[in-house]
Amino acid sequence: MKNSFSFRFCTVIIMLCAVSFTWAEKMPAGYYDAANGKKDADLKSTLSQLIRGGKRYNYGSQDVHSSNNVAKKDTTIDGVFYAKGDTIWKKGDPKFGTWSAFPKTDIHADGTIWDMYSSTRRYFPILGGSAAGMDIEHSFPKSWWGGDDNDAYKDLYHLCPADRVANNNKSNFPPGILQDSSKVNNGYFFMGKDTTWGGNAFCVCDEYKGDFARAYFYIATAYEDFEWKSDYTKYINHDSYLGFVPYLTEVLLQWHRIDPVSEKEINRLDAISSIQHNRNPFIEYPELVEYIWGNKKGQNVQLSKLTLTTSTEYEIPISSEDPKAYEAKDIWEGGFLANWSNVKADSYTLDVYAREESGKFDTLVAMPGFKNTIIKASDQLSWLKPDNSDAPFSSMDGSYATCMSTTSEIRHLTISNFGAAPANTKLDVKCCVFKGDLTASLLVIDDDNQTLYEQPLVLDECVYTFDIPQGTKSITLQQTEIGKTGNYHRISLQQAFLYHGDYTTTKIMQPGFPMEVQGTEYNVLLDFQKGTKLYYQVHPKNFRSTNEVMVIGNGKASDIVNVQNEIDPSVKKYMMNNVLIIEKNGNKYSVLGQKLH
Repeated sequence: MKNSFSFRFCTVIIMLCAVSFTWAEKMPAGYYDAANGKKDADLKSTLSQLIRGGKRYNYGSQDVHSSNNVAKKDTTIDGVFYAKGDTIWKKGDPKFGTWSAFPKTDIHADGTIWDMYSSTRRYFPILGGSAAGMDIEHSFPKSWWGGDDNDAYKDLYHLCPADRVANNNKSNFPPGILQDSSKVNNGYFFMGKDTTWGGNAFCVCDEYKGDFARAYFYIATAYEDFEWKSDYTKYINHDSYLGFVPYLTEVLLQWHRIDPVSEKEINRLDAISSIQHNRNPFIEYPELVEYIWGNKKGQNVQLSKLTLTTSTEYEIPISSEDPKAYEAKDIWEGGFLANWSNVKADSYTLDVYAREESGKFDTLVAMPGFKNTIIKASDQLSWLKPDNSDAPFSSMDGSYATCMSTTSEIRHLTISNFGAAPANTKLDVKCCVFKGDLTASLLVIDDDNQTLYEQPLVLDECVYTFDIPQGTKSITLQQTEIGKTGNYHRISLQQAFLYHGDYTTTKIMQPGFPMEVQGTEYNVLLDFQKGTKLYYQVHPKNFRSTNEVMVIGNGKASDIVNVQNEIDPSVKKYMMNNVLIIEKNGNKYSVLGQKLH
């Protein structure tokens, strides 16, 4: 039996509580003093000596253990440096892993993971470990130096949580200036033919170009003594001073100049410094890039004359790639002041709306990343081996399930033990195919081993929604068998949610909205009683939309507004330059009671 099928790109999210971390270490006094007055190769080598030290978390995902043994002062034990206050680990103790660092270094205020490779919203597992659908990405490819498990392999300044599909495509290709983005284009990460090399290269949106460039400059400096692999001399050379071939240097310089150091980079620098006890000088003093690779080569650097991004005087740039709507101002019973960042758009469209909710939503089975430490429902899942015997749930990959198919082996993921599906039950599956396996399809199979749906998949991660027939007692997900010996198809299965209900939410636009406005603020005038909940979002012309801001009426009004509410014909209200003016007895007042002259 076939039921209706719908496709959507949004993701059903189980909301986890966002955690606010206070995890920062500021620049130690005099940290860069030795670099003062240096230039060119001497400057770079001096910086290398300053930043090469510290310590590194082990690569990957490891258990986190606490200890009461804390360093009383900076010390080195068994060849490992511990700063004052650090936990001292005995030989044989598990160390922290990269996935233990990312919740401190790469997290948005709402608790989602900060991914520079995609816009997919993901959360860190509650009890630690890797996140669904993500890899630890070496932004500076590890193969360029041989991939040895050394300090560079574990260095957080160029490790990031990355969308698995984007990361698989990026491989060890270089940054570049693309002819097109025919290979990958998800709005944040792009791949295609490079304008100069002709081969594949990657690019990111302007918002993150500087982040990548300064990571590359950092690795080339901190580990300038590395012997780069001859296989990659198209991109890097054996000159320990410049490190990159001229074209790649120009690409990185362009990226560095396009995207100034952001607040995100500064916060990440301080967070990593608290873990590794070293700094990235090209985030802290971005002009140092020009003294080594750019337009100030040959000049002696004077640190006191450079911009220090971690000082209070540094003005954080506003990225046109990431417009922001801010908390509403001047909330009163007659409205509020909406305001947003200036991205120099020709105009802005302001949406002001309420939300109307109806029905209810029940999740029967939720499997974010198939992580049993999150869902604590291993009895609801069974991972079937080719011989149809059950494998323990814990044997599944901690971050995703890879389905592989040959003529001799088919694997399944079965959702069962949820009773009988009630009416209006739906299944959301987030998945994609691996590169090279573009003809694989996802099968959704019912209790009687009948195929409900066969959905061809694409390389990009998508969420597919399926209607599940009432009374269904188990659902099996598998991929199509291609029936050709020696070939296989792989599906990266990221998330699955089985739910039912008739919950709906509808935007109720307020009168007069959406409205095209100029500038970066607008007085929203409407009846805004205490407790009323409204939202606003801004769409700059030719730019990405802002975040959504919720505004709650507080019933607050100024004295003049109270006067205006009286039955008094002498009180007049009118608009002037997008400001509500209240006039009484010849005097003019703003909405908050300020007398206008």
